[in-house]
Amino acid sequence: MAREKGTGSLQREKSGRYTIRVGINGKRLSRSTRTTDKDTAERLLNRFLAPLGLGAERLPLAEAWHHYEISPNRRDIAKSTLQAKRNTWMEFARWIEHNHMEMTELAHVTPAAAAEYLAQFRSHHSGNTYNNHVCTLREVFRTLGEKSGLAENPFDGVRLRPDDSISRRELTLDEVERLYTAATKRGPEWKLLVMTGIYTGLRLGDCCRLKWEYVNLNRKIIQLVPAKTRSHAQGRPVTIPIHPILEAELAPLAARRAEFVRAGDVVSPYVNVPIADTYNTARWRIDEVLAKIFKAANITMSVRSEGRRRKTVIASFHSLRHTFVSFSANAGVPLPVVQSIVGHCSTAMTRHYYHESEEALRSAVEAIPALGGANALASPPSSPAKQPLKSSKNAELRLKRLDRLFAKGIISEEERSTIRNRILLDL
Repeated sequence: MAREKGTGSLQREKSGRYTIRVGINGKRLSRSTRTTDKDTAERLLNRFLAPLGLGAERLPLAEAWHHYEISPNRRDIAKSTLQAKRNTWMEFARWIEHNHMEMTELAHVTPAAAAEYLAQFRSHHSGNTYNNHVCTLREVFRTLGEKSGLAENPFDGVRLRPDDSISRRELTLDEVERLYTAATKRGPEWKLLVMTGIYTGLRLGDCCRLKWEYVNLNRKIIQLVPAKTRSHAQGRPVTIPIHPILEAELAPLAARRAEFVRAGDVVSPYVNVPIADTYNTARWRIDEVLAKIFKAANITMSVRSEGRRRKTVIASFHSLRHTFVSFSANAGVPLPVVQSIVGHCSTAMTRHYYHESEEALRSAVEAIPALGGANALASPPSSPAKQPLKSSKNAELRLKRLDRLFAKGIISEEERSTIRNRILLDL
């Protein structure tokens, strides 16, 4: 491996090991390589010289991620996705540094080293995590291959595993009721956060940082571009009709905020101010309290899975998003309408769902069952004399819907009986 004169040298000691000798600013530096193999010692020397701007003009492994980030050949992805890829790369780079000190450049990494790394990685991770890991590392090497003088991509030809991941499950109606009750006991801000998740299907970050500019109480809709797709060129607003129960919770907050504005006070742009402030300054506290709320609701969030180092999360705040879709779809709302609300779409889906009417979207949201004393939360009827008839018709529709869910095997006989009794008690 060629190196300019005066940039450093190797000296073989009596023990047979090589020592690095470098002269910088009139000072002599030395460092033992602890190896008797000259090729390995040469690689360690180049690695030692790289931070000093000396040595061979190759791509050091320590600088690979920076070059990947600024590469014009890299795909344009969201910041969160890029951060996840960075974490994957750094884990691999640390492993190489610890297990193969001689591999100081990207071009030094061999298929054998890649196979060794993946063999230990796959023993503690799901198939989905393993596959994402392989694809990320393969992409980095492919993007930087020409720049680093890479002869072959060490991750090309690696076979992916079957996807054995366990996704977050939806919650049952009884579990949602318990979660709502536990959140209410925790405090009004947590009650509002859980309600927002239940009745909008938004992700946790969007629920925590929901702004009043996204809420139109006159039209009774929430319209925003989800944070997950905000940085994408294809990102578009999702339109979510406001459920009557959520509207009853938001209306007093909006009225109080309007009073502060008229008084000339400075007001927060966020709907749930305490939650937004906590999320922006200490996100971990949100997760910590939500875990306590799930525990109080007697909902298991994670389980041990054989062959995995960490527990597998099966329920979380994101489960409310799954539940939103499930409740709406099981109520007979067309799936394209539900997907339009939650923003599950490819480019083709976006074009297909873009023209859904607000009436169709509203029927999807109003299909979500009312929770936690809905009679007290709902607006009082305009005509008390007609209310019994209206309640009777609603109960009849709900009972028919319940029978359909039971016939399809979606709910058990016990769940059917419990919900049926609740409907009859509401009459």
